[in-house]
Amino acid sequence: MADAKMQQQMQAAQQQSAKIQEMKMKKEAMLKQILSPEANERLTRIGLVKPQMAEKVADMMLRLAGNGQIKSKVTEDQFKGYLEQINKEAKPKTKITFARYYELRMARRAVT
Repeated sequence: MADAKMQQQMQAAQQQSAKIQEMKMKKEAMLKQILSPEANERLTRIGLVKPQMAEKVADMMLRLAGNGQIKSKVTEDQFKGYLEQINKEAKPKTKITFARYYELRMARRAVT
């Protein structure tokens, strides 16, 4: 009974990994249709260094193509523009505030 259950779990895991692999292959095929060879190469290189960034860009490209906003193959320059757009969204805006010595002394006096 335990063997049968274990075999079912292994088969389910194999089926799931096969589905994931198939989805990845479909995604790559669609990206090859959308991207020029140079842009596709750039996406591959980004995927080696920053897999999450490459995933975001690929999803964005597929979404734009699905909405009909991409009508021809995306060139490398257009691809760079999309990368910059994602980088602007991803960067957290930092704010640095300096407290001057005089301001700190005045604040301490006000508390006491």
